Amino acid sequence: MELLVFSLLLCGAWAQTSPPPGQDDDNHTGVGVNGVHDDHVEESTECWQTFNDRSFTLIQRAITWAQAQQHCVALGGNLATIHNQQEEQFVKGVAEGRDAWIGFSDAQEDGVWLWINSKPVTFTGWCDGEPNNSDGPQQCAVINFSADKCWDDERCLITRPFVCETFDFSAPC
Repeated sequence: MELLVFSLLLCGAWAQTSPPPGQDDDNHTGVGVNGVHDDHVEESTECWQTFNDRSFTLIQRAITWAQAQQHCVALGGNLATIHNQQEEQFVKGVAEGRDAWIGFSDAQEDGVWLWINSKPVTFTGWCDGEPNNSDGPQQCAVINFSADKCWDDERCLITRPFVCETFDFSAPC
């Protein structure tokens, strides 16, 4: 069931960001692994930092949440997940203090926040009053929001840098 929810979440988010059939995305040329554009993968030569048996990297290119997840999958991982305060501090550091996408969303059911990898939600770092769906649906999570550097819910089609995680790769900075 968790895999089904994950698949539906990813497909729904991806569908919101794909150009109509026959219309090319103006910002990219060529499609690479898993539908991720080749230029996305080339930009992914960032350094990876390891914490708790996972490696993390900041991708500075601002893209939508679904595009970010596709990019992370092409690298062999997912958008970053955070399960305790120590991981949160580490991922915030990887993001270099910038607000960035992480793999947390309530796109399947409003108010039911799930990690992209279906792990149980054991920790959150929401800003006061968040998540709040301000001015409409906000279904994707951002870290390092505002001067408080907490989490915010945001529209998934907004473009932001993002943090990927993987178990398979680590290249020191």
